[in-house]
Amino acid sequence: WLKAVNSALRRDRILTDKIKFGTLALNKQLVLNTWSGLLMDEDSMPDDWTYTEIRPTTDKSGIG
Repeated sequence: WLKAVNSALRRDRILTDKIKFGTLALNKQLVLNTWSGLLMDEDSMPDDWTYTEIRPTTDKSGIG
C-alpha cells in the first residue's frame, strides 16, 4: 500500500513539470494542496517541494 502511495506522490511531483509536459502538466498548487498534511517532516520542507525528492507519507496518515 505504501509503495502505491509513494508512486502516486512521485508521479504527481514529476507531472507538475511544465517544461516536460507543457499544457498537460498538473497544476502545481493543486498537487501541493492534495499532499499537504501527508508528508514526513513537511514543516522543514520548502513551500514548493515539487522540484525536490521528498519523503513519503507519515504514520499519522494511517498509511505508513
